[in-house]
Amino acid sequence: MSTKKEVETLYAGYDYHKHVHDHSGKTSCDRGHAHLHPGVTGPPIPYDCSHYHNLCGITTFDFGHTHAYNAMTGPAIELPDGMHTHAVQFETNVVEEHSHRVMGFVVPSRK
Repeated sequence: MSTKKEVETLYAGYDYHKHVHDHSGKTSCDRGHAHLHPGVTGPPIPYDCSHYHNLCGITTFDFGHTHAYNAMTGPAIELPDGMHTHAVQFETNVVEEHSHRVMGFVVPSRK
């Protein structure tokens, strides 16, 4: 278990409570349907000179089922005015012999 000091050092420079991204969107269409994947990323995880975020959740209930997902964003992609985003690419779990893909970007935010 991490000590408070270790956690503060790990997240130095980040606002742990505010630095998250919306990652809501629509999955690929497979077997004639798609799902929504509403959600918010976890807090930033420092990596090299950048950071990434975990995202996990459950899709909407459509066609009698849901799908779960657990993935990581790519590193930060700097945008104008101090904003940044992250690329996202993952596949949901298999339910009823199929899965769905998600590709895109999280909603931009400030560091």
